[in-house]
Amino acid sequence: MSASSAVNPFVPGHGQLPPCLAGRGTEQSALNALLAYLKAGKGAPRNLVLSGPRGNGKTALLRWFQHQLEAAKQKVDVVWLTPAEIPSLDELATLLAPPSRFNSLRPAALSFAIGIGRLGWKLGNRPSSLTRLLAVRCQRRPLVLLLDEAHTLREDVGQVLLNASQSVSAEAPFMLVMAGTPGLQTHLNGMSATFWSRGQKLGIGLLDEVASAQALAQPLAEQKPPISFDSGALRQVVGESQCYPYFLQLWGAALWVMAHESGATRIDEALVAKAKPRFDMERSAYYDDRREELKRLGLLRTAAQLAGAFDARRQLREHELDAAIAAALPADASAQNVDEHRDGLAELGYVWNSPNEEDLWRPGIPSLMAYIAAHAG
Repeated sequence: MSASSAVNPFVPGHGQLPPCLAGRGTEQSALNALLAYLKAGKGAPRNLVLSGPRGNGKTALLRWFQHQLEAAKQKVDVVWLTPAEIPSLDELATLLAPPSRFNSLRPAALSFAIGIGRLGWKLGNRPSSLTRLLAVRCQRRPLVLLLDEAHTLREDVGQVLLNASQSVSAEAPFMLVMAGTPGLQTHLNGMSATFWSRGQKLGIGLLDEVASAQALAQPLAEQKPPISFDSGALRQVVGESQCYPYFLQLWGAALWVMAHESGATRIDEALVAKAKPRFDMERSAYYDDRREELKRLGLLRTAAQLAGAFDARRQLREHELDAAIAAALPADASAQNVDEHRDGLAELGYVWNSPNEEDLWRPGIPSLMAYIAAHAG
């Protein structure tokens, strides 16, 4: 299971939204506040960008919003895309305004520059054609575009999409929400899109202990029969997870399986001990994958050096982080080399700099750093 997966680990099978999206009230409020503009027949005043390390629940948050939209009485369309599905403007236009559905949007009503081919719209690679098509389409019916894995968006397509979102929102009910890894904002900034800096940016990081406990306890309590926690067992599992949403998913799955197999309806420390080998196996596999990834990208030595710098410290200032990186590089390394290593480790979520705290850096997953320090050789 991918660390960014939105599957429900508490019920056999995959593809379901986790029943409890804990600790994301700020992000949910931001999404609903922008949605209110569409419900009033207006475009969202800004794009919303969710960025953070893998496994922190960005996809789960988008899925929650998608379900909210699909269940609402208000007539608002929602389209979920990943960059792999939109290699060109024609594919993007066709997915957002399928000619088979919006058959009244004929070229004559739009522009002679827009045509319809056998597979969809033909924009002739003209950005203004996408803007015009979307504006007319959204005047017919409000649209929310959810773009996951946005850090992989092609720059040529992304620049047009960002600019079009601003223009369309000014005249029709349209909303763009993007989610991706910590490098997303740098990636979008490189597209030089007009007004891009006006987008609302939210960092998605670790949960707090209260939200972590809720994320574990509530889904299990909603099973049939309900499964409850001893307070000591719940504290133990939250501590083991380090409040990392992906590890909470792994713990939830392991505990549900163990409770199901034993017929238990209450999780105590003895049941946690029985479930722990299953969790440890999954976590070790995750650690191994991350170590191999760091090694493949030439970042393993730097990652180990940073593990030492963060030892017993919750955060570092950027100049402290850069000093630790420089210490792991050859003596003749340049400032650009330091920047490249910092950006590479941030992109992987090994270190995390929330857009809400520009100068502070934290471990993406503290326990991963301990593992890398012990296995960097």
